[in-house]
Amino acid sequence: MKKILFVDDEQFVLDGLNRLLWEYRKVWELTFALNGKEALEIINNEDIALIISDVRMPGMSGLELLEKLQSDEKTKKIPVVILTGDQERTLKRQALDLGAVDLLNKPINKEDLVSRINNVLKLKEYQDIIIEKNIALGKQLVESQKMELVGVMAAGAVHDLSNLLSVIIGYSNLFIEESSLDKEDAVSMKKIREAGDKASGLVSQILRFSRLDDDLSPINIGNLIDEILSIMEVTVPRHIKIKWNRPDEDIFLEGNPIKFQQVLMNLCINAIQSMESTGKLKIAVRKLLRKGRHSIRIDVEDTGPGMDKKTIEKIFDPLFTTKEPGEGTGLGLFVVKHIIDEYQGSIEVVSEKAKGTIFRVYFPLEQTY
Repeated sequence: MKKILFVDDEQFVLDGLNRLLWEYRKVWELTFALNGKEALEIINNEDIALIISDVRMPGMSGLELLEKLQSDEKTKKIPVVILTGDQERTLKRQALDLGAVDLLNKPINKEDLVSRINNVLKLKEYQDIIIEKNIALGKQLVESQKMELVGVMAAGAVHDLSNLLSVIIGYSNLFIEESSLDKEDAVSMKKIREAGDKASGLVSQILRFSRLDDDLSPINIGNLIDEILSIMEVTVPRHIKIKWNRPDEDIFLEGNPIKFQQVLMNLCINAIQSMESTGKLKIAVRKLLRKGRHSIRIDVEDTGPGMDKKTIEKIFDPLFTTKEPGEGTGLGLFVVKHIIDEYQGSIEVVSEKAKGTIFRVYFPLEQTY
């Protein structure tokens, strides 16, 4: 319950405000102070959401109280509404210049007072949300810049790794071709070459994924998912089983392969991370007629804890995450939605608490990008 502090040097005025807002006692917690000094003590010891203060008070006027609040980082964000008379135009201007968010004329009208309180509190709520988002965005920008540097270093390491693998594969082939090894050693050397070939393929996939370009080309969706699962194979926990229902026919879309890979990889990683114990990730692709258009539907399904309706409504919002602080950026699904929209597709979420989640991605087949 939000606390509202009323400050006035006349007790009968405070009593009148109390009676005026009596029916709102279950909505707001009303607090009262007879002077500026008493008000400051309350503000320093309690969480005050809004201050409504008379402008003319002995000892410390409403303007002096406002000035003190604005000079302190701890209190400057508390909205202050000043009570003035109709003719006090100079005081009104001074109050606004000092940071008052609104002015109320005496005598106070109940409907006007309630409306002003609601408006100021709602505005404060929006401001708090913006501040929170800006702080989170600032942290994310710092993290993104750090990851950009990591990416630059990793790209160099991957290229070096590719060169080293070429040496391993080349010498393995040389030993095998020379037939100078006994049978047991030849089998071992073939295993080394096979591992080198697999590692080289994985490095090539990572290098392709790291490219920043907007090239368009026909994308074989089945092959793309094969490649994604190959990249993820080494990171998927053993307790997670993957079932990939590859279509019997090749299905092609025209677009940027890296962006499509980014969409599907994000969805797969989210699904895997949602399953803390044993679980199953299912991927399926099929053609269908949707809203009069030939389309492709890609299902990414998990057996995780599922989501409630409120969470589903927010998951595509930037910076929204259900993960613990430091474990998620809140940008993955936002990026997914952005790319899907770019390609005139759509995404649906079917989920229920304790029953898993299905992400269904639709792309029009006849669309040229």
